[in-house]
Amino acid sequence: MNSIPSMDRHIQQTNDRLLCIKQHLQNPANFQTAATELLDWCGDPRAFQRPFEQSLMGCLTVVSRVAAQQGYDLDLGYRLLAVCAANRDKFTPKSAGKGQARVRPEPGQSQSQTRPESDQNQARASP
Repeated sequence: MNSIPSMDRHIQQTNDRLLCIKQHLQNPANFQTAATELLDWCGDPRAFQRPFEQSLMGCLTVVSRVAAQQGYDLDLGYRLLAVCAANRDKFTPKSAGKGQARVRPEPGQSQSQTRPESDQNQARASP
């Protein structure tokens, strides 16, 4: 039995699921369920393997764009972004260096009020 096709199938299925999660993250009615599934998945270090990186970054981009909007779950978005920020060393330099996976501030909020604490600490440590 050849395990390579099995691994390719696993990678494709996982990326397909991440694409589905990305679509659900864009809808306030589905955000909490999708973000919770993604948060659980990101609890496993294998989630940060290169074959999944582009799909995961797509999900994180959506989270950073919508989590602060009315009808979404800002705290859940923070937790998800914080878990991924803590695993930034597992991303390729292009993805890890972007640092764009941040929640946008609502009108009247400062940028520091909307960043996960781990991102705030990273910003303080930067030259």
